Amino acid sequence: MTPKNASQRSRGGLLRIALYYALLAGLVYALVRYVPVVRDAVAGGQLTGGPPVGDIFGGAAPIGSPISGSPWRTALLATVSMLGALAIMVPVTWVYMLTRRHRGYHESVVHTLLILPVAVTGIVMIVGTNVALAFALAGIVAAVRFRTTLEDTKDAVYVFLAIGVGIASGVQAVGVALALSLVFNAVVLVLWNTRFGNIYADSSTGALSDADVLAGPESAATALAVGDAAILEAAAPRDLAEIAGRAVRMERHISEERSKKKKNRANTVLLVYARSAKEGQVQVEQVLEELAERSKLAEVNPAKDGFQLVYLARLDGAAVHGAVMDRLKNAGGGVILAAELRSLKGIKPRA
Repeated sequence: MTPKNASQRSRGGLLRIALYYALLAGLVYALVRYVPVVRDAVAGGQLTGGPPVGDIFGGAAPIGSPISGSPWRTALLATVSMLGALAIMVPVTWVYMLTRRHRGYHESVVHTLLILPVAVTGIVMIVGTNVALAFALAGIVAAVRFRTTLEDTKDAVYVFLAIGVGIASGVQAVGVALALSLVFNAVVLVLWNTRFGNIYADSSTGALSDADVLAGPESAATALAVGDAAILEAAAPRDLAEIAGRAVRMERHISEERSKKKKNRANTVLLVYARSAKEGQVQVEQVLEELAERSKLAEVNPAKDGFQLVYLARLDGAAVHGAVMDRLKNAGGGVILAAELRSLKGIKPRA
């Protein structure tokens, strides 16, 4: 997918979310005015120090008050509340998929975000103000001890939101749940669009070198470099699209390495700047053949005064790292202009 198509797809996704919220708000407003059971589900609450929220639409029961009326009305109110929770979470799942489309996401998480608030709404309505039933439910949940592994911390925040929407809907405050969903999505989209907190997009941190992009800024603490420092500084990518492309390609290589047995995985990235790609490759691979457990040429890119060769290698021990850099520094013919070695220890591909 080209950047232009990706941008158009993002704008289309944002427009769909905005239209959905507009239509949902209009539908809720109309139903609240003319359907009493919907009015109770949406605005059946009371703000601290003020009149009941439902007074705006003609009055409603306070939040958390026991549900009264016929069993059929109770069932209808529960259905409206659960459907409201489901409708509110639909745009949240769209935002989740939109903001994670490049890194990937799990279908199970998307389904959980839709199903969980419905279940929580029903449970909250069952418990109501019955303290004994609330303690019994807590004991059952503690015994079951649901377990899940979330690869991204933000996935847990989405789950918390789903629970919050379910609780609000369960106490007949679907309007609060809708506001919670709207504000949450707005914050997520602003952070995603501005890349807030992304070191690769934050100009205040200064230009990152290619090695920072490929091996992560944390690897600079143990980096080894030889040759012309100006060449290494000139290699800093300036364009965000270029940075993202380099990072994505390196993640693919690292993912391939993670599929190998630990003793065979590459643990080092070696960047070599050479006047000639062919001659530089010959000299580097002679060194790596002698000192590395294994190595492979990942990329060859144009660079200042020549070419950049990117190698992934398994180099065991600081002594081996130093020996590789010494050999490259003293390589004859002036083919190798500079080199930088970064450890890949601890780096993981994105989810």
